[in-house]
Amino acid sequence: MEIKLFHTNDIHSHLYNYLKIMSFLKNKKTQYHDRMFYLELGDHIDRAHPYTEATLGRGNVGMLNEAGVDVATIGNNEGITLQKEELKHLYDDAAFDVICANLREVGSTDPFFKPYTIKEIEGIKFGFIAATVEFTPFYKALGWEVSEAFDWILRAIREINTEVDCIIMMSHLGRYDDESLAMMFPEIDVILSSHTHHYFTEGSWVGDTLLAAAGRFGDFVGEVTLTFEDRKITRKRAELYEADLLAGVDDNYYEAGKEMLQTVVKEGLEPIDRRLYSASRFVTFLAWMVQKFTGSDAGLVHTGLIAKPFDGGSMTEYDLHKVLPHAINTVQIELTGRELKEVINQASKHEHKNEVIRGLGFRGDIFGCFVTYDIGYIQSEREYFIGGETIDDKGKYTLGTLDMYTFGRIFPQFRYSKKSYFMPEFLRDIFKKYI
Repeated sequence: MEIKLFHTNDIHSHLYNYLKIMSFLKNKKTQYHDRMFYLELGDHIDRAHPYTEATLGRGNVGMLNEAGVDVATIGNNEGITLQKEELKHLYDDAAFDVICANLREVGSTDPFFKPYTIKEIEGIKFGFIAATVEFTPFYKALGWEVSEAFDWILRAIREINTEVDCIIMMSHLGRYDDESLAMMFPEIDVILSSHTHHYFTEGSWVGDTLLAAAGRFGDFVGEVTLTFEDRKITRKRAELYEADLLAGVDDNYYEAGKEMLQTVVKEGLEPIDRRLYSASRFVTFLAWMVQKFTGSDAGLVHTGLIAKPFDGGSMTEYDLHKVLPHAINTVQIELTGRELKEVINQASKHEHKNEVIRGLGFRGDIFGCFVTYDIGYIQSEREYFIGGETIDDKGKYTLGTLDMYTFGRIFPQFRYSKKSYFMPEFLRDIFKKYI
């Protein structure tokens, strides 16, 4: 007997593709009836889309219901771009199981969602386990704990191993952790892999464990076929279907989101330019806002944050969302004077100004140039100032900036510095606070 597992991951509110996938899966349900599961691996929501922003992800859950999801887990976009109470109630109307073994409230010893679920098809029992990526400092700032994923997965395996015929791991940990999982836990029959936006055209094998992944943005929908004889798996295979080859469906969700975001934020606002290679009045104001909001000695942002210009006049929530669509939070970083000088030197080189940036919460395209607030630099004399005072190499300073810089790629100095994350406010929320 054959059982089908259909899976999606990292849709990031690319709803045009997802509508095609929904139609495809409804047809598959007609074809296979009760001999299939549809599994969603997280990061379905992305607040860069007006409909997701307007509904805070609840609209996405409605789409998952319509698509016939059986089991879902969360990604970092569900976990850290929503306030704690918003995540706690995100799935109130879900018609499917939501599982995640390693997410719990601070101070709790129990997972907030069920760590696993067991389902049955014609006497064959399937155990589904899920875990999400350990963006620990971001979750902690929101009142969550998300850590020790492998320990929680091991605990779940031990609880269900003798009760099920097949173990399916629904992972939002990323490709390399998933390969480690397969090596450490051969009891897992299939790992549905996500988070790092990779895909396997025909799956990938680690020992006897099949790994399947469907890329990002709904470019693919995955299918795993499991063949059973006497409740034992005799064959596993994976394949992908390209969304570009699926039948198109009308997408009205963008306009629906736009209509929901018509509340006026500010009347008579001056135009906002999109200037990538020089500081504008608005980006300088943004650097000040970040400094002010984090209570820091100085502020640092980049010009590419302005995703779309604004013509001026009456600004709505939708207009603001177009200007600043990012899932980016602010952070205060403690640095020595010497480290701060290194950061200033590095920022002044603008080495990333022409780069196309993907991920890290950034929802623009070109990175652009750095812009600072309350930082001065006389290059000819190699003198550095903060708040009008000369920077002392051994002094301690605080820099208000963006969480996307803290992963070490742009400023290595930030990786091991003391950091305080300010969540859940995005840049557009901070703008509304100070405008």
